[in-house]
Amino acid sequence: MFTVQLECCFEETWYPVVRYDTPHGSAHRDVLHPSGKIDKTEMMLDYNDALTYAIRDLAQNWEAYRRRYELWLRK
Repeated sequence: MFTVQLECCFEETWYPVVRYDTPHGSAHRDVLHPSGKIDKTEMMLDYNDALTYAIRDLAQNWEAYRRRYELWLRK
């Protein structure tokens, strides 16, 4: 089992932005919204491949995820 989460700080407050985890027996990605809405995407990968994918995705795309979340905060 694993959890990999991107958290970003806006105006001295930390927010969870994107999370990959396996709490229910399968890997999935959660895109977290400031409103509390969560967009879930199931990953059809084993845990090892899903973990590798999650780390790579957040390392490569964290800036875009941060910008998107910041725009959602402003709405």
